Amino acid sequence: KYIMISGKGGVGKTSLSASLAVKLAAAGHTTLVVSTDPAHSLSDSLAQDVSGGKPVMLEGVDLPLWGLEVDVEEGKREFASFNQSNKTADQAGDFLSGLGLGMVADQLKDLKLGELLDTPPPGLDEAVAISKVVQFVNSQEYARFSRIVFDTAPTGHTLRLLALPDFVDNSLSKVIRLRKKLSGAADAVRGLFGVGKNQDEVVQKLEKMQERIRGVKSLFRDESQTEFIIATIPAQLGIAESRRLLATLQAEQIPCKRIIVNQVITPNTGEAFLRLRLKDQAAALHLLDTDPALKGLNHVRAPLVDVEVRGLPALQYFGNVVWKDEVFEKINSGAGRKYFMLGGKGGVGKTSCSSSLGVRCAMEGHTTLVVSTDPAHSLSDSLDQDVSGGLPVQVTNPITGEQDLPFYGMQIDLEQARAELRNAVAGGGAAGLNDFLDSLGLGLLTQQLKDLDLGDLMDTPPPGVDEAIAISKVVQFLDSPQYSHFDRIIFDTAPTGHTLRLLTLPDFMDKGLGKMVMLRAKLGAAAGAVKSFFTGGKVEQDPAVKAMESLRTRMDAARELFHDSSRTQFIIVTIPTLMAAAESARLAASLRSEGI
Repeated sequence: KYIMISGKGGVGKTSLSASLAVKLAAAGHTTLVVSTDPAHSLSDSLAQDVSGGKPVMLEGVDLPLWGLEVDVEEGKREFASFNQSNKTADQAGDFLSGLGLGMVADQLKDLKLGELLDTPPPGLDEAVAISKVVQFVNSQEYARFSRIVFDTAPTGHTLRLLALPDFVDNSLSKVIRLRKKLSGAADAVRGLFGVGKNQDEVVQKLEKMQERIRGVKSLFRDESQTEFIIATIPAQLGIAESRRLLATLQAEQIPCKRIIVNQVITPNTGEAFLRLRLKDQAAALHLLDTDPALKGLNHVRAPLVDVEVRGLPALQYFGNVVWKDEVFEKINSGAGRKYFMLGGKGGVGKTSCSSSLGVRCAMEGHTTLVVSTDPAHSLSDSLDQDVSGGLPVQVTNPITGEQDLPFYGMQIDLEQARAELRNAVAGGGAAGLNDFLDSLGLGLLTQQLKDLDLGDLMDTPPPGVDEAIAISKVVQFLDSPQYSHFDRIIFDTAPTGHTLRLLTLPDFMDKGLGKMVMLRAKLGAAAGAVKSFFTGGKVEQDPAVKAMESLRTRMDAARELFHDSSRTQFIIVTIPTLMAAAESARLAASLRSEGI
């Protein structure tokens, strides 16, 4: 009943999903095709607007067929609506001032702890997207759909989506537990969060949301109802990625029985294929030239090359074709270190473009590092050399067998980033926070704050944080003396939806993680002030606060770098198809609004 089509970007998932849906509808099934990719192209594929988060019946066909692009903002709005209008912060302040703890009260009030309850966990949008579908399944009005086809985001995203129900489930459990405890807490403690006495209604809503997300978890693994289909194209990089995706699905016990190899060309389709491509290409190039979001950019055109671009010699050749002298001089001009970020729809050749730009920079004598930030890496495949492990690896020239170019590759190690976050948070976990609250000596109030288990909220890092930390780490280590010789750094980023999330992630860090650090720092300062007032002793800085603050500082530096036009350029990579061109225009508009 549920069919999920996933695979590397650009293999035609949307076309495969939409065409499968048409076929099922023609066979008499009432069919819904759903896109869960944050960068949608289902409306483009169906040539009809199916956005807005409600199933839209397809016009112009006599088929029981509906389309739906999940409204990713809806999850965030739903989460925010739980937190309206129960502000009791002032009572808390009065209460604490009455105890002669006015100073502590002000410190805590500044924290706006309520934001902890208002900040949706990252990934909530996709989780809600999927849970929406589970909702369809269980509700009367959607009972009519006998087949639902999911057009999922590119690989890295899909894998994250499968892990997501666990993450959101954990995060929601914590928020629910916190709210339940707040119901019984003293007015003063509730006031710190700005919530009223009765939390039942909010808790019920959150529990409903959680139930939907648990439904998803079991649905993914139910062989009698669900099948996962991997889509790929007949190219080395596509196949390598499919192998990794299949291994993950098997490890997660998700039923997968088939793989579709799309875009296979047979000897007798050559001419027709060419005619068709040229026609589509003309329309796409027209869109790229005229779209208001793309008009102001410098356009570089690269021919289709007749080899798979893999390994140093091929990249060198491709680099001379794409990054021709006049193009390269423009990009490369100016003194000092330069950063390039390459982004765009899946499957447009971002990795080949990044690697070949790197080779070109290195040929000009720049010490160059290409960094892949995509959770589904293909940089090692492209360089034809293993550059995993999270540190720069100098690329060997296969012809001479020497490392004769100042050219390095590196795949970000996401596990390492997660471990680092866990460590930064560890001191701030439940135990650390409790010891700390004890030292405040505020008796009952401390007990109630301890019961809330705030530290627990910090123990589940949100998906996507790993990538952001990893990137900030690269920015940081490039500042250290041993890496100061790198003067060209190229980021090969994940497909569009992902890249955008990465650029907005530091804001989440400020609200979520930042809150925890501030809570500790402020409580510490207040307790320290009280202590030193009585004992005249010096107050130590909390190690967790230190670790968190250095993480925050790093994220801020990375964010600043992305916005600094004298050091950083974002290059959009696309191919001449209408769908890719439309996505590039959306990406350009988003980057502009982000100030990149």
